[in-house]
Amino acid sequence: MSLSPSSLNKTHANVDSMPRKNVPKLVVLDCDGVLVDGYISIFVADKLGFGSKVRKVYAEVINGKKNFDDAVAELLKIFLGLEERIARELMLQVPIMKGAKEMIRLLKDSGVIVGVISTGASQYFLDILKELLELDFCVGTGILIKDGRFAGIRFPIIDMENKGMILSEIASNYRIPLFQCAAVGDDASNISLFKIVGYSILFNSKCLEHELSKLKMNFIDKLRLKIKLELHKRYIKKYADVTINSRNLLDILNVLRI
Repeated sequence: MSLSPSSLNKTHANVDSMPRKNVPKLVVLDCDGVLVDGYISIFVADKLGFGSKVRKVYAEVINGKKNFDDAVAELLKIFLGLEERIARELMLQVPIMKGAKEMIRLLKDSGVIVGVISTGASQYFLDILKELLELDFCVGTGILIKDGRFAGIRFPIIDMENKGMILSEIASNYRIPLFQCAAVGDDASNISLFKIVGYSILFNSKCLEHELSKLKMNFIDKLRLKIKLELHKRYIKKYADVTINSRNLLDILNVLRI
């Protein structure tokens, strides 16, 4: 399987010219924008009629108006009281990224451990995703449920800093050294993973850009957000071994030598 010219960002890395690495023994993926074609919280909020509120929170994080902890707290307030039954029904409708099921099957057939660590997706949803995609592990922030409704979060919160530590523990449990691990992500929450694994892939699906383009803003604010998103992506590329511009996860198999 090969990457098409359109799916590979040649300005950042040319796969053919890069040193070929051994097949990893463990691959960790992000959820939003990687395993999911979009953002779970935005998808569910859209179905419930308040998607613009959630998009605004993401935009404020990109613009530097909110930090990660503040964003988590605000998103929690938005979803507090949501019936678990309704949430589960909606989560089962979340679109899976093209090629995700096939990619996971091919990796697992090659003996690779495959899982997800996410800052944006709850453990509640990841447990659903783990079953659907037959993942080996999944880690997200836990949700408290009381009287059949979302009532809060379980600590610790999975954030941009502790994802690397969590992967280190998982890899150790599987007795796999970090240099034999690969990470696939689409945003800055994966940098702590990119720093410690043997191979890092920026999967540039542009899902966040697509979602934030739906916000109603004046021309100047839209331009500012676009510039911030471009700078954000440029910053992440510094930590990735390769960037793939694609919305098909099968495109990562070539660089993983599968």
